[in-house]
Order: sequence, then structure tokens, then C-alpha cells
Amino acid sequence: MLDSFLQASNSFARLGMGHILLLSYTEAMCTAINSIVPDVGCAWSSFEEPPDLQDVYYLWSLRYRTLARSLRLGYNVLLVDSDTAVFDDPYKYFKQPPFQDIVVLNQEESPVEANGGNLYVQNAAPDGPAVFMFAEIVSRPLRWADDEWETASKHSLNKQCLYMDQDAYADVLPDMASGYMLFPKALWCVDEASRAQADWQELNDNIGKTIRWSERYSQTEVAVPKDWQEVVGGPETTLKTLQLRMPNCRGWPEELGGEWYPRERGKYSTDFLQQLQQDRPETPLWLDPEDAANAAAADKVPTEKFALMPRWVGCSWTWRGKAGYWDPNITGNVAQQVIGHTHAIPNGNRAMAKRVIPQSLGIYDWQLALKANKEKPYFACTGFDCTHLRVLAFTPTVEQLLADSASWLEFSLLLQGLAQLGQLLGRTVAWPSLPCKTSWINPAFVIKRTHEVPLKLGELWLPWTSSTAELMCTPWEYVQQPCLEEGRGLLPWEWRQFQDENHDNAGTHNDSIDHLTIRATHSANETHADTQQGFAFANHIVEVEDAMSLPEELQMQPILFLDSLVHADMAAWPDQAKVAFRQMQSACLVLNPELYLSKYTLAGERRKPEDARDVTESMHRPARLKQGRLHRYRHTSSVQE
Repeated sequence: MLDSFLQASNSFARLGMGHILLLSYTEAMCTAINSIVPDVGCAWSSFEEPPDLQDVYYLWSLRYRTLARSLRLGYNVLLVDSDTAVFDDPYKYFKQPPFQDIVVLNQEESPVEANGGNLYVQNAAPDGPAVFMFAEIVSRPLRWADDEWETASKHSLNKQCLYMDQDAYADVLPDMASGYMLFPKALWCVDEASRAQADWQELNDNIGKTIRWSERYSQTEVAVPKDWQEVVGGPETTLKTLQLRMPNCRGWPEELGGEWYPRERGKYSTDFLQQLQQDRPETPLWLDPEDAANAAAADKVPTEKFALMPRWVGCSWTWRGKAGYWDPNITGNVAQQVIGHTHAIPNGNRAMAKRVIPQSLGIYDWQLALKANKEKPYFACTGFDCTHLRVLAFTPTVEQLLADSASWLEFSLLLQGLAQLGQLLGRTVAWPSLPCKTSWINPAFVIKRTHEVPLKLGELWLPWTSSTAELMCTPWEYVQQPCLEEGRGLLPWEWRQFQDENHDNAGTHNDSIDHLTIRATHSANETHADTQQGFAFANHIVEVEDAMSLPEELQMQPILFLDSLVHADMAAWPDQAKVAFRQMQSACLVLNPELYLSKYTLAGERRKPEDARDVTESMHRPARLKQGRLHRYRHTSSVQE
């Protein structure tokens, strides 16, 4: 969490932007943050919350509480999640047409919903609809906590309903569009038995008819300034807007669910409203929306404009990052993105992705990460002492051969060989990537220019550009705990950083790599014609028993290179090594072709239930891999350097 905070604030600092306030769980965390970045503000709350508003739910509530309070004080606020990066100064866009008269500009979550993590609010009236909306996001679950969820239970709502910020936002925005106090997302908090009832479906339909999203939103094409067009990708952008109204319960109509709140406010919500009033005592709060007598007055409150951000302004990686728009090396000049939000990814570990995306784009600050983690900032260091981390990697020449693999199945078996040897040597492996032009990754890609957006590489691949500007593809399935943690593996960007840290040992010159290379040896008297799942292996043997059988000058080297593609015969392995590798293979999908093929096709697309599984599909063997470059590893007691 600390690393995410620091990387997000550094993203703004790179553009010379200040006035940053990080929200934290505790004073101790703020102290830790300020010891690293003393110029960044940090805040926590001593406000008494419901006892079950804990962990990330507390932090989500705190940020909307802070947002509402800041808006009451007259500030404009850019609120972002910690997994956010800025590629360009957002204010040069927010302060010009077509955005300058929009009060709330919000990242899109769906065609009608706003994302809870990234938004900008400007020129909001302290007693107007926008400030009310963000206050209500905080207040809504507090109202149910006021009577210890007794009223909520009468509606069959689950406890902690709407504690998740995204759900609360999705519940309140329809109020602001329709002028009614509606609870569409809360309605989905009920148990399955309640949702199966006919009266639940009728209520759900009635709420939908009251919202009428198609009538609330207006979508237009608007011209953008000429100097925006390189980022926008054209002379116009689509803008989707609606008017925020001050809502009212309007008598709590039974057809809309009746009274959703306790009749009387309790401590939690009352204390919050008092806090808002004390922040700006000269400006009264809005009239109570739970009192139907205030409906006419609510309708007279001036509306405020709300808009969903065009995706080039702000969106998740899934929508534009994976298509290449975030990488200026792919777009050709500048990133065609202003604010990028990792948010949700199709595969891999979501928490890990918060670090992986900026690493792949080259905007991750490794020095900050080191300060935050107090140790080497690699995933491999989780549950593993990285004080003397030692890595095994293919030589660059051998890694280039992987592009000639015939399919995912072949690639997976080659990765197995690397992982098996790493297991025997007690070394962390550097997981290799493939050029995106590899034929089986995307057969259509070979007829496209390398740097052309949108990239169409499917869900499996994370595209990035290497130091030589080659477009590379890394499997998202590397980004999983079983493939990385406890000293198992380094991602390509971690591997590059590790080489930088150990440049005196690793080197980039051929003679240096040559000095640190484990060589494959071949016994002329032995032949191996083994066939395994369609693979005929060449007759080469790497003879290494364990880490201690290496020459002493190699044992302690932080980096060893392997000059051959290998495969292991595990029959003679020690039982402990066998078990360790099998455990890793059972959970790390890139090493488990059977498990992989149950989830994806050989072309890397997510498998549909009706898809047939054919492990012999796409098994053509390219010529370069027929020329003795596949090597079989056999566990023996001898060693040759």
C-alpha cells in the first residue's frame, strides 16, 4: 500500500504538480510517508466510524468524506486511486472547452455509471447537488449503521451494503439524475432468495423506469483545440453529460420501496453532517432530502453539469492501455492518454498489476519502491529473503529463439525447463517475454505495422516496448503469486532493474555474459529420441546436480545465464526438489499446459465452454528450432562449465 501511495504521488511530481494529499489509515503510516516524501501532504481520520467500517472500506469512506469537506471549503479537487498515473497535465484540458463548464468530470465505469476512483470536481456550489452527491455516498451506509442495520435488515440488505465506494456511487448517481431518492444498487445487496421473488423484480423495474438513463444523458461530438489532437487522436471527441439535480424522497413511494432509512438520524450520520456544517458555518447545508416537504425547494436548486470522461482523458488499462495508447513508443510520439487507471485487468493478480503496469511503461520509480519496502522491491521477495538474491536467466541469444516456438504449449515446456533448472540451483528465474510479432500470439499481427494502435493482442498479453524499441508481449499469467513469490521468479522489468543493480557482475558485453554462462554439454555416445506431447527433443544434456555442484566462482554470482533451451528428466531428482517444483507447477499456469489449456486456446484467447481442446493444434515446428536448439536436461552428478 505504501508503495502505491508513493508511486501515485510521484506520477504527479514528475509533471511538476504539487498540492497532493494522500489519505492513510493511520498516523504511523503518514509518518512513514513523510519520512520519504516530506513535501507531500498526508491525512488520517480520528472520526468515530461504525465498528464494521474497517480496512479498505474505511479508506474509501474517508476519501469521499475528505472530498465533500474540501468542496464545502471551496476547493477544486482531483481525486485519484493509488493505481493511477498521469501522462500529461490534466488541468490544461479541464480548464478549457469543452470541459471548463463541467462541474463533475468522472472516469467511466460503464455506459451509465461513474468509476469511484478517478474524478475532477471544479466550481461546485458548497450547498449544491455535486457536494450533496459526494456527501450522500458517505452518509448512505452511515444512515443504516445509525440503528445498527435494523432498517436495512427489513429490506433484506446485507450488512456493509454500499461500504464499497463503487457501489455507493452507483446507488447515489441515479438520485442525482432523476431527482428521486432511489436505491438501485442497494436493491442488489439483498440475498438471492429475495431477488428471486416477483415483488423484487417489480421494484427493480419501477426504479429503472424512474431513472430512465436514456433520457438523462446527452451525447455529442465536440471539437477540440488543435494542440490536443495528437493526444485525442482526431479533431473531435465524444462527450456524454447529464444534469445533477438535488434529490428528494418525495414521500417515499411504496412502488419505489417505501422508506429505506431509519426514521431518525443517529450518531454516525448526524456527526458527519455537523462536521460538514462546521467546515463552512456561513453556508447552510442543503434542505433535508428525507423530508418530502422540501421537494419543491429541491427542484429549484440550480443543476450542475456532470460528464463521463472521454476515454483518452481517463480510463482503465483494459480499455486503452492494453491497446497501446498509454505507451508513447507505440503511439509514435506522445501517450494518447491523460490519466491512466490500472483498475481491473482481465488476467493476472489485480493487486500486483498496480505495480506491474507502471513498471512496463518505464514510469515506476525503483528508488521510491526501495524506500517503501526497506528491501529489494521485487515480488519474489515476498516470503523470501532477497538479501542475496541469485537469478538464472536465458542468454539474450537463447531468449530470442523463443520467438520461433510453435505454440503456447511449446513455449510453456521451454519455460518448464528454465524453472526446473532454477529449482535445482536454488535460483530465482527471470521469466522471458516474446516479441509480439511471434506468429502464434496473433497471426494477424504480422501484416500490421509494429507501432500501430489499437493493438489487438487478446487478453493474455501485456504489451510493452523494450530498450531496442521492439514491441514485446509478456503473459499476464506471470503476474501471479505462485509464479513470483517465495523466490520463484522475476518479471521482465524487475529483471532489468536487477541487472542494473548488479551491472558489475552481469554486464551487457558478450565477454561478460560468456563468463557467467552455464553451458550445455553434449555426449556423442548418448542419443535421446524421446517424444513428449508431440515434442522431439535434440540430443543435448545440461549436467548440473544442484547449486553446490557449480564451480565456486559461479555459485555466489548474483546472475547466471543459461545458453540452452532445456527440459528435465526428474526421475533422479531429490524428493524435496520434486515436490517443490510440482507445487509450483500446479499453481503457476505458465508451467502447466493442461491447466492452461482448460482456460485458454493455444492462440491465447479465453476458452469458451463449447471450445474443443486439441493439444496438437498449431504444432508446426519452425526451422530454427529443428536445428538442435531444444536441449534435454538430465539430472546427473557431474558438471561441466
